[in-house]
Amino acid sequence: MQLKSKIAGSAMAMALALGMSAAPAFAGAPVVATGEVAYDQGTMSSRGNCSTIAIGTILNGAKTSGLGLTEQALTSSSKGYPRNSGDVSAARVGQCAVETSAGFSGGTPTGFGEYVNKDVAKFGTKLTGISDCLGAALEPVDLDERPLTGKLSIGFTDASKLDAYIRIQGFDTAAADKVWLAGIVAKGEGVGTTIGGNVWFNPVTKIKGAGLYGTAIVDDVKTVGFDESTFTSVAPGYATSVGFTIGEAIACSTGTGDVGLGYGVPGLDLIGLGGGAGFPSLGLGTSADGIQFLL
Repeated sequence: MQLKSKIAGSAMAMALALGMSAAPAFAGAPVVATGEVAYDQGTMSSRGNCSTIAIGTILNGAKTSGLGLTEQALTSSSKGYPRNSGDVSAARVGQCAVETSAGFSGGTPTGFGEYVNKDVAKFGTKLTGISDCLGAALEPVDLDERPLTGKLSIGFTDASKLDAYIRIQGFDTAAADKVWLAGIVAKGEGVGTTIGGNVWFNPVTKIKGAGLYGTAIVDDVKTVGFDESTFTSVAPGYATSVGFTIGEAIACSTGTGDVGLGYGVPGLDLIGLGGGAGFPSLGLGTSADGIQFLL
């Protein structure tokens, strides 16, 4: 994924933002040269969306560093987690509200037109790219970089599934904890629909006492100098904090250092992804649309 957005230089501008209300802007973005045709796909509208939470890694091949100040080849993978007790009871890791006319089958009618709810049983991504986390002010253009691109797979509880190819377009220019997505569903449910939307993107760290999204954590007094209660759970075993994990993203985007918290290696190595109604970023409180299916 190309993570070189024009991130605002405030203390809240973190390097892993996933969304905004207008088109994303980031260093090295494709531009139309003189004599070329600009294609406007703004006529598409959303025919469905997914609300999910996932935990992912971004690491180099040797797993010695994550997304940091040094441009390098990176691999990112993520896995879905239950958002709340309702997800746990239903054995799901999210939900999608989609239109049947967009190529989706089954599901539970919502009462709103053709929309049905489909429970997500499995969610995962596998992406590769060449990038660093320097913002546009420090590195305006770098044509050697390649956006993180790869596969998104969603399996539903009714045994249907979809496979899509996606790309992380860049950070949001207004919200420092969202990234924008692009892609296409290549197989299964919703085949042919365009992937769009945005998700929040927060650095997280492993904390044994972390539970479901948004739940409090009790301090483990045995760990001297580390107060777990200042963190908030993102998913079981993973948590985030504005003053700690968000700080590592700011340090990276401003070029002041590579701080590693997830696995303890330099750079941003462990992230929380999410979006959809009722699930804002736990770092800066930014809402995200979630994955959108466009036609």
